[in-house]
Amino acid sequence: MRYDISLLGPLEVRRDGEPVAVPGGKTAELLVRLALEAGTFIPAHRLIDDLWAGAPTTRNTLQQKVARLRSALPDVIESGEAGYRLAVAPEAVDALRALRDEEDAPLERVRGELIPAAGDWAAAHRTQLEETRVKAVERRFATRLRLGEDVIVELEEAVAAFPYHEGLWELLITALYRARRQADALAAYQRARSRLHDDLGLEPGPQLKELERRVLLQDARLRAGRGNLPSLTASLVGREAELQAVVALLGQHRLVELVGPGGVGKTALAIAAGQALDDTAWLVRLEAARTADDVFDAVLAALGVTGGEPALLERLRSASAVVILDNCEHVVEHAAALVRDMLDAAWSLRILCTSQVPLELDGEIVLELAPLALEDAVALFTQRAPRPGAPDEVSALCRSLDGLPLAIELAAARTRTLPVADIARRLDDRFTVLTDPASHKPERRRALKATIGWSYDLLFPDDQRGLWALATFAGGASLPAAESVLGALDVPATAAIDVVARLASRSLVIVDEPPRYRLLDSIRAFALDALDAAGLSGRGHDAHAAWYAARAAGSTEGVRSARQAQHLAFARAERANLDAALAWCAEHDPRRGLVIANGFGWAWIVLGDARGAQRLLGALAAAGDGAPAEDRATALLLAAWIEASSGDLEPARRHVADAAALAPGDPRCAYYLAYVVSHHGEWEHALALTARARALADDPWDQAANALFAARAAISAGDVERARDARDEVEHWVDRVDDPWLHVRRDAMRGELARVERRFDDAVHHIGRAAEISGRLGFLQTEAYQLTSLGRAQAQAGDDAAGAATLELGIAKALATGDVRLAALGRVHLGRILRGLGRTAEARTALEAAAAFHRDAGGGEQQALGDCLLAALDAAEGVSGAKARLGAFLGGDDAPVEVFALDALGRFAEADRRMEVASHFISERDRVDRRAG
Repeated sequence: MRYDISLLGPLEVRRDGEPVAVPGGKTAELLVRLALEAGTFIPAHRLIDDLWAGAPTTRNTLQQKVARLRSALPDVIESGEAGYRLAVAPEAVDALRALRDEEDAPLERVRGELIPAAGDWAAAHRTQLEETRVKAVERRFATRLRLGEDVIVELEEAVAAFPYHEGLWELLITALYRARRQADALAAYQRARSRLHDDLGLEPGPQLKELERRVLLQDARLRAGRGNLPSLTASLVGREAELQAVVALLGQHRLVELVGPGGVGKTALAIAAGQALDDTAWLVRLEAARTADDVFDAVLAALGVTGGEPALLERLRSASAVVILDNCEHVVEHAAALVRDMLDAAWSLRILCTSQVPLELDGEIVLELAPLALEDAVALFTQRAPRPGAPDEVSALCRSLDGLPLAIELAAARTRTLPVADIARRLDDRFTVLTDPASHKPERRRALKATIGWSYDLLFPDDQRGLWALATFAGGASLPAAESVLGALDVPATAAIDVVARLASRSLVIVDEPPRYRLLDSIRAFALDALDAAGLSGRGHDAHAAWYAARAAGSTEGVRSARQAQHLAFARAERANLDAALAWCAEHDPRRGLVIANGFGWAWIVLGDARGAQRLLGALAAAGDGAPAEDRATALLLAAWIEASSGDLEPARRHVADAAALAPGDPRCAYYLAYVVSHHGEWEHALALTARARALADDPWDQAANALFAARAAISAGDVERARDARDEVEHWVDRVDDPWLHVRRDAMRGELARVERRFDDAVHHIGRAAEISGRLGFLQTEAYQLTSLGRAQAQAGDDAAGAATLELGIAKALATGDVRLAALGRVHLGRILRGLGRTAEARTALEAAAAFHRDAGGGEQQALGDCLLAALDAAEGVSGAKARLGAFLGGDDAPVEVFALDALGRFAEADRRMEVASHFISERDRVDRRAG
């Protein structure tokens, strides 16, 4: 028996679709109370307190109401020692369903009071439903705005009905701006600000303020989305209706999937849809992915995130965005798992997938992309073919090609050398030869394979081997790389460039800029099968791995030289190929795999590639104990550095210790460990380790890096004398190496020492230079770190406003690279500066965000500093519980909370900030002391 209970309007109960009469008064209110916690026993005393609001009432009165309700609903009112309950699923109650599923349309249609059949006890429930209703209204308007609808009049009505909901004001301002009514958009912001200030005493939130700033600057991003979408190299033919459908679906649903056979044009349509949206759109190509890690890494790379999962989720939560996952069919389970996680973590995110099969996820909207209609197929062929031929012949050919865009384009390319009629006759023959009668795949999929096979058979033998060679590359290839594998497959080096050019001219190879050659996924799969059938798979993949092993031999030296940018760009662009080479070597040549991983390990460190440690340790495990001790120690040390950078300090310590056991005289073991223990704040230990490394090292680069670590440890420990000695060592050794990365760190070290010595103008100069060079050279994580240091130095130099602005920029760049730990550090110091400027609301926002991160990350000195600042804010504003923020710092003392906040700041601030903190708060301490008598 199915019950449906409506509370959002007049109380209504239906049993199996038929209305059920319910007594009015307290009996009806009792039903509402039970329905709002459907399926849960509610104690009798709570029911009495809610329904009779403290009026004298006996339990017998409640029992009488229960009896009357049970007579109307005999099979669902249950009683027991725990109280009474309505034995229906929460989904049967429209109010609970609306709270669970915020897309529930009935909630938006409710007018007037929510849950009118209940008394004052239902106020909290009404508030929750009201908030849900407003969010639903906001989502609906956001969707319509994305689709380009004129919703200004309706949004004006919405902000009048819900004047304190900033999300609706943001949509109205955006809609006015997109209608080229900038003055009206700014006036709407002032209306919102006045309403919030006059009625609630509040200032607009940071998002609304940022929107006003962008309107003032006429930020083009307010009108168009951003991301990494490429420009379509050719117009989309015959897909206008599908394009409109995809855009509309993305406006209404969070997960949309384009499914269809390979070559049907899913990728082109997805890119066009992304370009048609106003939101940021990111294209993630999965053709090179094979494992769950590969899928995750592809998403990180596309979005420019160098951290792990927390960094990715932070990026996705930060703005409304669309992620296009292209070519999911071969990793459907891994893609589905990641899609589920991303959608759960970022409510504003929408995902568009292309695949040959659906992901089979709840809530997915699947749009099957059919082949082109004959008229559109003819138009596509005519547009692409150098010599289109007679219309009737073209129509017959397109009909034979089943309207598949890839097959049509391949055939069109052949008109350079063959008449259309000859192409049609040969194509028919090839379908007969290559169709697999036992296959259960769709017919069009088999036709595509026949098309590729036919095109392949037309190639010269060297061109066929060119496809084999390019197929070994997971992420495309440069010409020298392709030439290397072609040589292993017996194609002369002098012929390689002509082979690649012919393949590109026949649309079998895609040429990206800068010149890089890649195969469509279906063509690559066909070529790999052909390579295997020729018995040359091992030779081809061996040559591929050998090419990257040769590049690995010079990578570390190159990254530590004036050619650093070139070598880093190579490591970044070739990540998919390096992973493919490591996977092949793990099974066939583990020693070579370890050479590749070690060779590129330093590049991964400089790039901030968090997956580098996993690659290094995987290669080490595959190579086993038979690998040379020096190579094993190198892998462990590189992995430890990356682990320490990512906050995995315990495995980092363990791996350095293992490396030291393998190579006890290697100076790197000492200064790498110094880097690790510095993350724990063990400055004296770090200084002892760098002293040991200095005595062992004979390489100028090692000496320079070691001296920088010694300087950092001494500065952090507040030991100015040893910091100056280490500074002199840095200057001596860094001048002997031509490594921009080390030079940036020297500038930063000069600035940090200047801060300790209270030469704040010098600190601003040196740290500013380090930040500028880091940004110019693409050291994104380093740039973010230097900006946070620069902001603090600017504030110490007396320019709090500049310091706050620089810290905000540093925080934004830290989040853009996925460094949420650095963003939290920046927010603590931003909160301190904003507090000094009297911008207490903004200070609290920054400090609360930092506190949330530090609680999840296990606390530490920065949490203590942030908590002390928040306690001082609480005390100044008369907020109760200020002492509770400081917890164990306060003990049982009765002194004013401000004093404890100051003491705690002095005790827990980092060593290189102690003078800064003391100076900043000295006037407040004096005031507190005077008041205390």
